[in-house]
Amino acid sequence: MMRTVLRRVARQRIGSTRHASAASQQGGSGPLKLAAAGAAGAIIYFNNESIRGSSFYWSLADAGANLLREGISDAEDAHSYALQLLNLGLGPVAPKADAALETTVFGLTFAAPVGVAAGFDKRGLAHAPLGTMGFGFVEVGGVTPAPQPGNERPRVFRLKEDKAVVNFVGLPSEGAEVVAARLKNTEKTCVVGANVTKNASSNDAVADHARVVKTLDGCVDFVVVNASCPNVKGGVVDVKAMAALVEVARQNTKVPVLLKVSPDLDERQRRTVANTALRLRLDGLVVANTTSRRPHRDSAPPLFKTPLLSPDIPDRGGLSGPPLVENTRAIVHDFYRKTKGRVPIVGVGGVSSADDAYALIRAGASLVQLYTALVYHGPGLGCEIRDGLVERARRDGFERVRDAVGADHR
Repeated sequence: MMRTVLRRVARQRIGSTRHASAASQQGGSGPLKLAAAGAAGAIIYFNNESIRGSSFYWSLADAGANLLREGISDAEDAHSYALQLLNLGLGPVAPKADAALETTVFGLTFAAPVGVAAGFDKRGLAHAPLGTMGFGFVEVGGVTPAPQPGNERPRVFRLKEDKAVVNFVGLPSEGAEVVAARLKNTEKTCVVGANVTKNASSNDAVADHARVVKTLDGCVDFVVVNASCPNVKGGVVDVKAMAALVEVARQNTKVPVLLKVSPDLDERQRRTVANTALRLRLDGLVVANTTSRRPHRDSAPPLFKTPLLSPDIPDRGGLSGPPLVENTRAIVHDFYRKTKGRVPIVGVGGVSSADDAYALIRAGASLVQLYTALVYHGPGLGCEIRDGLVERARRDGFERVRDAVGADHR
């Protein structure tokens, strides 16, 4: 039923105005003209930004997200329909961000430090409506040089009791050329970055990174080298090989280049990454990706502070969501300390509230990202976190949110 409704919405969006005009010109029946005009009117009505900025519409959007999650058992299908609705222009519209949220990081100015992590908009379809929803930036991708299908389905699993997700999608991608063409033809409403990686079948990661970054050059504001994906063969890069990927990316773009690391690095590996970031004068670190660890095979220091409550947890794939947030805060704090605050950090992993985001900022993150929390809390969470950061910063005596970055180290 849900799939049928969404398909009808999509068809109405594409053809409603045309059909209404045709019915009028051809002298169609009264009921046909009325139905066509009604469909066109509904789309036009909800395309009105003042309506989509109303509290009623935001409540409707959150209810719709809940309906998708509860009404469609396949998590990947539900996500695809959500992207379609955003791409149709039916996303809510956020009020302008408070000036206290504005920040400049690695040479780019962000209206707000809260963004959407890679994986949410793999194809570059929805970055514009996400920006309109109040996010300061969107990281599209992962993008690979050539198209690849990813792993077999099902490959995304909700852990409802933990408000978490396990995914084993395997970086499905339309390929860099398709994504680049789409980005070139889409207006930006926020800062847009691209998460890049090699093809799963490739044995030459350096050449793949050169190709994908060069193809996307001029289409995005920053590039993230994904050296930490647990869902594809070769996706987790040896820390000593990361420097080569960063360097080849820099050679093929003029925009800032960041490195995304795994939450599963041990102390020695973190120290190596931090030293490499300082030596290369890296534009930034994204800390961190999903984890391949599970409570029954955790390691020291333990990632999971409490047991997972969900039954039948898949043993393979990357786990994301609230079970990671304490570990994320700890490793953001550690990387900020190891890099002496000289390398900007994007904190990601388990953020589902303003308290979570603010804790990462105080630990040393200049920017924060979320993804899994949107599945369980709906689109309103972005503005809730964004505006909550201002309240918390002012409570602590900071005029601007950026003044709180690294406050735990002072």
